[in-house]
Amino acid sequence: MILQGIAASPGLAVGPVHRLEIEELSVHEREVAPSDAGAELAAFAGAVESARRELSGIRDGIGAELGPDEAAIYDAHLLILDDPELRKKVERGVREQHRNAAWVFRSAMAAFAAAFEKLEDEYLRERQADILDVERRVLRHLLGSDTRRMEELKTPSIIVAHDLGPSEVASLPKDRVLAFVTEVGGRTSHGAIVARGRGIPAVVSVRGATQQVAQGMCVVVDGAAGTLELEPDAERLSVYDTRFARQKARREATRAVQDQPAVTLDGKAIELGANLELPEEAGEALAAGAESIGLFRTEFFYLNRIDLPGEEEQYRAYARVCETFAGRPVLFRSMDLGGDKVASYLGVTHETNPFLGLRGIRLALTSPDMFRTQLRAIHRAAAHGRARLMFPMVSSVDELERALALRDEVLAELAREGCAHDPNVETGIMIETPSAVWMAGELAKRSAFFSIGSNDLTQYTLAMDRDNERLAGLYEPLDPAILRSIDHAARAAHAAGRWVGVCGEMAGDPHTAVLLVGLGVDEMSMSAFDLPRVKAAVRSIRHEAARAIAQQALAMPSAAHVRALVREQIDAMLPSHLAYERLQ
Repeated sequence: MILQGIAASPGLAVGPVHRLEIEELSVHEREVAPSDAGAELAAFAGAVESARRELSGIRDGIGAELGPDEAAIYDAHLLILDDPELRKKVERGVREQHRNAAWVFRSAMAAFAAAFEKLEDEYLRERQADILDVERRVLRHLLGSDTRRMEELKTPSIIVAHDLGPSEVASLPKDRVLAFVTEVGGRTSHGAIVARGRGIPAVVSVRGATQQVAQGMCVVVDGAAGTLELEPDAERLSVYDTRFARQKARREATRAVQDQPAVTLDGKAIELGANLELPEEAGEALAAGAESIGLFRTEFFYLNRIDLPGEEEQYRAYARVCETFAGRPVLFRSMDLGGDKVASYLGVTHETNPFLGLRGIRLALTSPDMFRTQLRAIHRAAAHGRARLMFPMVSSVDELERALALRDEVLAELAREGCAHDPNVETGIMIETPSAVWMAGELAKRSAFFSIGSNDLTQYTLAMDRDNERLAGLYEPLDPAILRSIDHAARAAHAAGRWVGVCGEMAGDPHTAVLLVGLGVDEMSMSAFDLPRVKAAVRSIRHEAARAIAQQALAMPSAAHVRALVREQIDAMLPSHLAYERLQ
């Protein structure tokens, strides 16, 4: 039996199951007499301090193993512990409502986590795991409960659990944990990010996994495909032995070109960049051979907090990434948030359809102070390296002109203040809407570049929610309508002397990446995991051959026909270690 989940950290693992039971932290409501309030609050303060010491130790350990950037993930946990509003809520609950601290604390954290659970954006939604991780750690000390420990794990095993918090992932003994599987979570959770940093294969959101496995059962985890296979027979194990050998060959083959430029056999250079979720992933991107950061999602600054991020905080993080890339381009996408995602600070009301509501550049333009703060931070950070800036979800020339006018005001302010900054940051836009595609000629006159967000472009062009499981089979990036949109935008950019990139999932697949090269794309950005394979693909083809295939694809009547073309012609162009994996 094969259970499907979400690919969180790549790698294959075969071994026995070690099932972690759900941690029971029973919190009962009880009345606290006024005379006992001080002792109750002192116990809570002691639990918080114990949790802080543990988290500081975990942060230091990850810092020693992976470096200071990865360790910074746990600073968010420490910030939650130090939240003055949280402390006030607990104190009011104990002194004024006469309730026990554990009950008040859990209620406050549950409300905080629930607010994140409702968010549309997966990356923001996954911050709920950080909140619950901190909650469990404090409650263990407050209730005198033991944490889940790994002492009983005597042999290398595969962990299967309902959930693993980021601090638990950081504490997994690599010599005894082959991989882990959880029933909840997402690829952008901090636990998944730590797993990738530590090289532990992981699959998350496997529903019913703990009920399907037994202690000691032999299972196979495929962290790239997002699968958990139960009790494979000898024939299946032989298949996995072959895959292990193939993966080793693939790693060696891609490692050989990792530091080489992405240039086709007939001399066409393609800039390959990495997507960044967090500043601490910059080192991983460099190690994978990234020539740039092609998409730095800045939304992480608006997480796990009750107030807006300040200019200095953003500036320091942005500058750190620019310094890490030492003159290589770092492309910052201004905050791509929806109205429902920032309601706590802006008072924006809930929207029935946030995908079509106040999000991206629309929200930025209606929140000019917040937008100015970010623009100042980005341009100041650009003095430490080579920065680029792009605006998300632009749907009209008017939106772009208003954003550029605000940028120019910020640049004038920085110049008047004598503040170090780069006034010549390349500024472009994301092409994600049909209106942007068909106004590409006018938009190109006002932009330094286009970056095509293929995920949202597919969603909006096909009028299809990409997170709707019932429509998963219809969400098709290779639909000719998408290819023709990319072709039109690329032609408009080139006619204006601009470069054009792609930063969606299409860029991370070696086969579709070749198709994009044929459509005239100059730059592609993807995960650090995908980057070496795409580079190997680019270096193994001729640009003219890719162009010929792309022209055929543009004339196809359906996505099925395009897939058949890709399977027949592009797969034959690529080396054996890049053989068909995702499009089958």
